Amino acid sequence: MRIFSHKSAVFFFTAAFVFYPFFSQENSVSASVYAQRGVEENSSTEGVVANDVDAQGDSQRTPLEEEDINLGHIYTFIESPEVEQRQVFNSQDIQKSHTESLVDFLQSEGMQLLSYGPYGLEAKPQIRGFTDETVRVVIDGICVNNAQYGTFDFTSIDINDIERMEIVRGGFTEGVSDEGSVAGTIYITTKKQALGTSVTTDSFVKSFFNEKSFADTFSQSAGISHQFLDSTFLKLNLRGTYAQNRFQFRNYMNKLVTRDNALVKDFHGDAKVSHFFGNGSSFTGGVLFYDGIKNCPGTSTSVSEGVQKDLNAMVNFSLVNPAVKNVFRLENSGAWIFNRRNYDESNSSSLHLINTFRYASYAEADFNDFYTQSAGLTLDAVNLDSTDDGKHLQFSFTVKETSVFRFSKHVIFTLPLAVKTCGSNAAFIPKAGVKIASEYADFIVNAYRMVQFPNMDDLYWESSYARGNPDLKIEEGWGGEFTVNWKKFIPLSACFFTNYYENKIQWASSEGILTPQNVASAFYCGLDLRTEKIFFDGILEVKASGEYLYSALLDKDNELTYKKRIMWTPDWTCAVSTVVNFFDFRFAAEWNYIGKRYKSNLNVSYMEPYSLVNLNLSYEGFEHFTVYFRAENILDTEYEAVDSYPMPGISATLGLRTKW
Repeated sequence: MRIFSHKSAVFFFTAAFVFYPFFSQENSVSASVYAQRGVEENSSTEGVVANDVDAQGDSQRTPLEEEDINLGHIYTFIESPEVEQRQVFNSQDIQKSHTESLVDFLQSEGMQLLSYGPYGLEAKPQIRGFTDETVRVVIDGICVNNAQYGTFDFTSIDINDIERMEIVRGGFTEGVSDEGSVAGTIYITTKKQALGTSVTTDSFVKSFFNEKSFADTFSQSAGISHQFLDSTFLKLNLRGTYAQNRFQFRNYMNKLVTRDNALVKDFHGDAKVSHFFGNGSSFTGGVLFYDGIKNCPGTSTSVSEGVQKDLNAMVNFSLVNPAVKNVFRLENSGAWIFNRRNYDESNSSSLHLINTFRYASYAEADFNDFYTQSAGLTLDAVNLDSTDDGKHLQFSFTVKETSVFRFSKHVIFTLPLAVKTCGSNAAFIPKAGVKIASEYADFIVNAYRMVQFPNMDDLYWESSYARGNPDLKIEEGWGGEFTVNWKKFIPLSACFFTNYYENKIQWASSEGILTPQNVASAFYCGLDLRTEKIFFDGILEVKASGEYLYSALLDKDNELTYKKRIMWTPDWTCAVSTVVNFFDFRFAAEWNYIGKRYKSNLNVSYMEPYSLVNLNLSYEGFEHFTVYFRAENILDTEYEAVDSYPMPGISATLGLRTKW
């Protein structure tokens, strides 16, 4: 199936919006009842780490014009986490980065990505030495990790459709939809509504400076938000991308060659209807859609190339009652998630169909200034029909409560407890944390159990070269953190963390067949540093982060790997960004560093550290237009995020964003 007959055809769907007759329509309906919570949620802050509010204590809010007010909508998190630490990005932070995808944005913010190529190809975030299904992704209150292989395809969400994103590092989470997180959780809230009517577009072209195909990538997105009457809203976003991904790199013979057969063509769609009623209550229904054809070239020396076709859809609804009897907050969310993946190689073909039904219910009660109680329930049913896994039906559920005790305005204790099941496996997951707040700094200590269930590939895979293991046990461990959030002058967050993890599932060859076994145990410890400061009334913004990680395998039965570092985990991960705002110009410089990573657990050979420098320039002086230019990897660094998978050198993106 072809999505586009010609690369310029990705622009076809914006024509309907260009002549929309109500570009400048304004609606003066008062939003005082509905908008209060949304304004608080989406205001930008100056802080380093957020507990849903600025960790600094003294937040600087950006004044919001009337047409930019966003109404309150679905929360994908406990509204006021006291101990859980969140790094928060709003839609302005994301859009002003002018990154091509969510993967690029996460990398620019200092997160390590295990990327197998540029746009559209597989990329997995790695947090504190953990990756794959241990990193949970929650979109609009629904966990979207794939039950078959555990990960989430970050290409499948349009970066222009994100209203708010929050990142929790580590296994201490207070919500119910994120339960099962070991490495951390990425919460995403999509855009849903705005007052009046508005139309937005974003167009860009990207070049890898390849003479044979100078203009490599084309992308066009368009969105419309419309208000019906006083309290009903429609939001529609569409995006199409054509990425040849034909960059140049040096192969193992030090010869400059072009990366071929990496073409990606995809289309995103998102439609939502929201209706507000009765004291801020709301109902939202919508669909997220993604269709992509991805050519997978394999390693730099591979002679076997494949074509992956992904079709994903999520139909979801939510009912939010924010102030029942002025005490209770109630949320109910449900979703049907459909994933269809077809993979073709020269000598094989596979088809994987997954239908997932998920329901999440959450309640929070503020009984008094001393005690807050929240509780939640999730129910999952997964139907898998796979060429390699066969047909299976899997049920799971989670029950969780979080109790918060405020002994004073300076001392807060939180106790999240959960029971989680998946198939025949079950686990009790206790957590506890204490926060001591003062004028100058907050001190936070927490401890938690970590639990990860086997995914369906681990259990059921059956092919000529690999076989799953239905007798696998759960991966589990314990972790703890000590965090200091300094608030004055230059705010700084320093977090020391440590984890012990056992029964890690690893695939190993036995009599020529790959089989997963619970064999690995490991120790992790590290230091996570973050700071952010705005100078000269917003003219200069500086942000920096760094993480040191030490890991050691603890399987004494394997002398070759005992006390060796875990493969692919860097010793240092760092990021620094500087932004200069001068009149209507915005200039940003980013530096990202990924340290030494071993290629295997034997620690014999390693991948060299690498640095990436990016530049970003935009002009916002026009009433309805923003022109931007982004240059990535300007030092033309040759690097690999995953061994033998080359990544692009220097690239340049020129784009135009409009809002009417």
